[in-house]
Amino acid sequence: MKSMRHHSPGFTLIASLLLLLLLSGIAIGLMMMVNTESRVGGTDLQNNAAYHAAEGGIENMSANLAATFQNAQSPTASQICNLGTLQPSMPGVTWKDYSVTPASGCSGPLTAKFGQITAGPNQGLWAQIIPVTMLATAAEPGGQEVSMTRQAQVALIPVFQFGVFSENDLSFFSGPDFDFAGRVHTNQDLYPFVGPGSTLTFHDKVSVYGNVVRANLANGFPPGTQYNGTVQIPTQPAGCDGAKPHCRALGLSEGSVTGAGGIPPQSGQNTSTPSPQGWNTVSLSSSYYNGDIIDGNYGNAGGTGAKKLSLPFVSGTLFPYEIIRRPQTGESATSSLGASREYNLAQIHVLLSDDPAELPGGAADANNVRLANVGGATPSNQFGIATSVPAGLPAPPAGSSYVTYFAAASNAVPLPSTCAGTACTSSDWANAPAPWTGATLLQPAGAPIYANNGTPAISLCPPAAVFDATKVLYSPAFPANCPATLGTYPYYALPNGAAPSNSASSNNWNLIDGYLRVEYKDAAGNWHPVTMEWLQLGFARDLTSPTAPGGSSPAAAGSNDVNPDAILLLQEPADRNVDGALNSTGTPPACTATKTVSGKAYCQTWTGGVAPEVAADAAGGNWRFGTYNAGAPPAAQSITQYNWYPINFYDAREGEARDNWYPINFYDAREGEARDNTVADNSCTVNGVMNAVEIDVGNLKRWLKGSIGTNGGNVDYLTQNGYVLYFSDRRGMLPNPNKANTKSGDSGLEDVINSASAAGTPNALLEPKSAGHTAYSPEDVNQNGVLDNFGAANLGLGFYGTQASPTQNLNAVIVAAAPDDPYGTAAGNRIASCSTTARKNWVSGARHALKLVDGSLGNVPLRTDAAAPNTGGFTVASENPVYIQGDYNSNSTDTAWGGGADKAGHAATAIIADAVTVLSNSWDDRKSLGIGGTSTVTNPANRVATNTYYRVAIAGGKNMTFPKPGWGAQDMGTDGGVHNFLRYLENWGGQTLNYKGSLVNLFYATYNTGIYKCCTTVYSPPTRNYSFDSDFALPAGLPPGTPLFRDVDSLGYRQLFTARTY
Repeated sequence: MKSMRHHSPGFTLIASLLLLLLLSGIAIGLMMMVNTESRVGGTDLQNNAAYHAAEGGIENMSANLAATFQNAQSPTASQICNLGTLQPSMPGVTWKDYSVTPASGCSGPLTAKFGQITAGPNQGLWAQIIPVTMLATAAEPGGQEVSMTRQAQVALIPVFQFGVFSENDLSFFSGPDFDFAGRVHTNQDLYPFVGPGSTLTFHDKVSVYGNVVRANLANGFPPGTQYNGTVQIPTQPAGCDGAKPHCRALGLSEGSVTGAGGIPPQSGQNTSTPSPQGWNTVSLSSSYYNGDIIDGNYGNAGGTGAKKLSLPFVSGTLFPYEIIRRPQTGESATSSLGASREYNLAQIHVLLSDDPAELPGGAADANNVRLANVGGATPSNQFGIATSVPAGLPAPPAGSSYVTYFAAASNAVPLPSTCAGTACTSSDWANAPAPWTGATLLQPAGAPIYANNGTPAISLCPPAAVFDATKVLYSPAFPANCPATLGTYPYYALPNGAAPSNSASSNNWNLIDGYLRVEYKDAAGNWHPVTMEWLQLGFARDLTSPTAPGGSSPAAAGSNDVNPDAILLLQEPADRNVDGALNSTGTPPACTATKTVSGKAYCQTWTGGVAPEVAADAAGGNWRFGTYNAGAPPAAQSITQYNWYPINFYDAREGEARDNWYPINFYDAREGEARDNTVADNSCTVNGVMNAVEIDVGNLKRWLKGSIGTNGGNVDYLTQNGYVLYFSDRRGMLPNPNKANTKSGDSGLEDVINSASAAGTPNALLEPKSAGHTAYSPEDVNQNGVLDNFGAANLGLGFYGTQASPTQNLNAVIVAAAPDDPYGTAAGNRIASCSTTARKNWVSGARHALKLVDGSLGNVPLRTDAAAPNTGGFTVASENPVYIQGDYNSNSTDTAWGGGADKAGHAATAIIADAVTVLSNSWDDRKSLGIGGTSTVTNPANRVATNTYYRVAIAGGKNMTFPKPGWGAQDMGTDGGVHNFLRYLENWGGQTLNYKGSLVNLFYATYNTGIYKCCTTVYSPPTRNYSFDSDFALPAGLPPGTPLFRDVDSLGYRQLFTARTY
């Protein structure tokens, strides 16, 4: 045992050393593990940071890309690629890749191709698509890198692909069934209602950026039993077509908000399930309707995916109505706003202004032609303009040509039915217009032109007989200014003496006035003036608007038999007796008693003759035309200048302030009447008397084909796949004192609601803002924050005779009110005779409109180089309101109404204007003024419509909605709804309005500001046969100049794991 003890010493040390070695190994292992984990964890954190940095970079690119297309409708490829220089600054992050690249590359033109949108709420729509690739590689200081890529589609969506679109609240509340195919979108709230027992049917996707409101109409009126009909929405594509196999009724409790809408909504989001169905992603919108109706709740929580669609330039200071305005001085045509203006997209400009300085070329340009019979200008129109004339006229004297004079007035021209004896006062043009006393002249030399200021008198002349040279034997007395040869045609003292004035006994003034410029753009982009070319084709028509183009032999029924080739129509015959006969012969005077003196029989007593209604320069001559010989100019102007009236008509929506809440005393009645009232006389208001420039669409097509004129065949039709005609008439428009004192395109007639006044009397105060619509007053249609009521100041200068005084000038009555009242709401302040005063006289203020006539199927311009189906189309864009008279791009023979293919002559057609009114085939301007029926202009029975056909996309304005006044009807305060977006002025009862197209509200109307009124004064509704034109669903079927909405859709993103090399 002792020996064993001797061998054990040192064991403990060895064991300790071994244990220490083990523990050291464990410690080293733990340390290595900790260090490794730390390094791995740090790398992972940096990888995550790089991942999120790359993700943020992609999102930053997406936002910048969207902003680029917001600020410029057509950015260049290099502008898009330059977004790669806008790298976000992130601490510690280095961008190895940061690029935005269109598919066509960064050099050369940016290419966009029509294709279908493949993602987002607008999926399925066709658009001009620009594929864009975004790449971001973020590197961290430790060398960690993450690369991400995203594919995006920049889509420029043509607006006419929508069956119905509204920039503002969108309302449906027709009494009878209403059925309209095509997609529906609104950038504000949707109010879907229909009358009891009726059905409102949607056939395609409905997207609402705001909310779906089922608790009340837009004016706050609850649906109750008046609007509780069935609203059907598809639950599957085409589910409401035919037998409606997949169509569900939207309940009154199934709005996306529980009560009132607005911005912000005045009630909470509807989230309750299952009944009523809530608007969340798993219930009503998605599960029941499969996304065929979605809302956006203005981008806030609770929406189901709808996005706002805006024109590229729209911002807090630029509004959509700018698309139809003339450009401001110095504005770039390639800016985001300039590139969107229809003025810059057009190939034809038709521009009218009081001041030629406002037109291209300015006052010194001879192509800016004054619409008056004046000399001294270049060209001089002192002796009329040589125009087209109907076939069969006798040849004019050798060296002479037939000329048409601009309409002029004289208070020495007799009205045959009321003038007898040797002298009387004209009831046609009794008084020359009152002078304008404003600081800004209506035009440089004042308007209209006056000649002489003598004592007004009409002198009927004695018969041809032996007479006493001293003239003392005559009874009645021998009048002054009679011709030396007595008893000669036209039997009265001529008002025109040596040009450019008239005799000393009368005043003379022009009835149209202003300056005109017409120009076109060729394929190289150069503009050419053709003002005189158009005027030489003619500018006058017969009593009714043409319904067929000229050029056929014999002349087609309904064609213009005054100036057969005229495109632009400014005047109509002076039908003074309103019998349509236009008597040009008259009756000579007669001697009723003689006195014999020194064996001579003198005519002692005589009766005046009956002056001709329209007088020629000589007996048996043509009353439509004078003659002119440049080698031997006449000493006096032709008397035929007094044979014309301007083309005036009455718009009761503009003229009448209210609609039948109030008894008589109180025509477009929508514009003229502050309310929808009836009157028992021929009175009307100044605000509703509209002066029209008519465009003969059929003759325009002839000019573009080269059949008439010289330059029509040179107009560019390639850029827009057809033609865009831009129209602007700023005659009578005053500078807007609230907008840098410039003419802005507004009429300045915003003081139109005045809900506190049952009569509609203006109060010079903005209507109070309503709950949920606090951004602007409902009267502030141009959204500049102030009441623009400056436009009434020069209204009515050419009109005399109120209900209270036959000699009272209407302008004096308007401005004497405090504030200005163009509606004549005070007793006795209306125009006493609409048919006499309003029909015949100069319209001095901003009451000018474009009327499209002769536009039936086959008459609308097409490309001249292509055959069907690639025939292009024709778009009219107008700063002014547009009135479509009669069939347009269709008629009763059009096979499209039965679902057939497009008939020969069909064009892809659109009208983009301040407001659009449809007038039937039976419309007659004279009847709107109380002629040819009852004399009451506010009685729609005076304006009876007939079945009419329109196939055209319409983009225009409407009025803002406002709360229903206590005295108003249930729809007072609405904008009339989709069913009244097309404005009416006739009694359509029992007649069908056939419309196929696209209804687009882009803005509020700022020229025709009259509020919606129904159904006593302005119109009676038609049977509506409305449908979406499916041609517009494909790019080739879209009209030229179609406005484009911008939308940027991301198609997803992914991380790249492929090793990057640099």
